[in-house]
Amino acid sequence: MDRRSFVKKSAVVSATTMLTMNAAGAHNTAEADIIKPKALRKGDTIGLITPGSAVSRQAFEKAVNNLESMGFKVRFTENMSVRKGFLAGTDKQRLEDLHEMFEDETINGIVCARGGYGSGRLLPDINYDLIKSNPKVLVGYSDITALLYGIHKKTGLVCFHGSVGASEYSEFTTKGFEQVLVKGRAGMKFEVPKDWREKEDLAYQTLPLVGGQAEGALVGGNLSLMCSLMGTPYDIDFTDKIVFIEDVGESPYRVDRMLTQLLNSRKLDKAKGIAMGVFNGCETKPEDPDFALSTSLENVLRDRFGELEMPVLYGLPIGHIDDNATLPIGVRAQLDVERATLKLLESGVK
Repeated sequence: MDRRSFVKKSAVVSATTMLTMNAAGAHNTAEADIIKPKALRKGDTIGLITPGSAVSRQAFEKAVNNLESMGFKVRFTENMSVRKGFLAGTDKQRLEDLHEMFEDETINGIVCARGGYGSGRLLPDINYDLIKSNPKVLVGYSDITALLYGIHKKTGLVCFHGSVGASEYSEFTTKGFEQVLVKGRAGMKFEVPKDWREKEDLAYQTLPLVGGQAEGALVGGNLSLMCSLMGTPYDIDFTDKIVFIEDVGESPYRVDRMLTQLLNSRKLDKAKGIAMGVFNGCETKPEDPDFALSTSLENVLRDRFGELEMPVLYGLPIGHIDDNATLPIGVRAQLDVERATLKLLESGVK
């Protein structure tokens, strides 16, 4: 599809036949063996998809420019311009794009243009056998957490929690993307950017809630989506894992409610550690009706996680922020609370 045709709203369904899910997979709760996708190379073709909400023309152009500026070619389908209410087209159209990008041998990796809402609607009908047979880099965050969870759970594919195409790609973000996905660097260490010391926003402060070090496979994503997947076939066991968590725009009481849900589910009982990103915009604002009765995000985090018997750190560069780490779900990592670092102990690609 030519970039100029983006403005032409299209309801044309891709000619690719929608593949059906392996029926047995819907009831299989065991996690699959780890599969690492091939590393990206400059000049590779990236498939741009919208499995949740649609993108505006401006956001679309930004996504294409971000990826091209890193040396990649970009391809997308006519469905990129489709909208259906709050979704980027029908479930069938969005599912076809996902399948097509994995099936097409000329596509080397897949980046979600944005999150928004809707990825979780696709999970029951994804052809997980197709994806397992054609493993590729898949990147996104926010609502895309549902897609990363489901695909990793059903196939074992290492998926990447990182900036969507239309994000702000800071120097930090671009470097992490290239180090993790192109160079496949083991030993990559994510730490708080130095210029954060100048930020006055409390969301960017580093809080060592429980000290210590921990090692384990990485899993996590957006807190709201993680909670929404509990009790489904696509949820991931936290046993022996380092769980990373981020969210945006939630009031402290809502953050408290979701953290309480995690605690009540007992999912965290056997985790190795918790690496929290930046909860941007999660403080109660003076104009909010319940401002006088609210409490701070820090108080919520200390109350809910401060007494856990595992290392817990808040304030790593993960989330709805410009400096967003690219984290491979399923690979081993080390959390160091005192040094405020999260280190990848192995490569997420091959």
